[in-house]
Amino acid sequence: MSTAALHHGSADGRDEALGLYRPCIGSSNVGGEAARRPRRERILIVETNTNFQGSLAPALREAGFEVMTATTGEYAFRLLRDWRRPIDWLYTQATLPGLIDDWILADQHRDNHPGRPAIIGAREARSSAQGDVVLKEPTAATVLDAVRHITVLAQPQAPVESVSAGPQSLVA
Repeated sequence: MSTAALHHGSADGRDEALGLYRPCIGSSNVGGEAARRPRRERILIVETNTNFQGSLAPALREAGFEVMTATTGEYAFRLLRDWRRPIDWLYTQATLPGLIDDWILADQHRDNHPGRPAIIGAREARSSAQGDVVLKEPTAATVLDAVRHITVLAQPQAPVESVSAGPQSLVA
């Protein structure tokens, strides 16, 4: 069987091997490892503070997410547009270096997932007409709580079966 490693460039320009499995054509194990493991939801962290990013990423991995990181809006925008590795959730700081800011990233995220909010860390908490969650100078724990909250709200709810009160007979 053959295997291939897909390389993913990180925000600092280093390539990281992802070690994805590619089955041979004609193999009876067509799905390979990918078929046995469901895809974890992927979150993109866009943060210039590497200490903050370094504390948030492991916490999100431990919570069950696949985490991708970027330190510029331009790189984050490219990741959001990569249809081969879709981003399910977005956390971004409000002020980013370069031409692409947090609102452009949040708009792209909503284009990919209508109705799904982005989480934005800003100097001041404020409301967002688009429904994004804007947190005032959040800690990693605050962002983790916000991610947990919005992902739980986004989970499809099981249909509630109505209980029909069929004909009742009263015995006197």
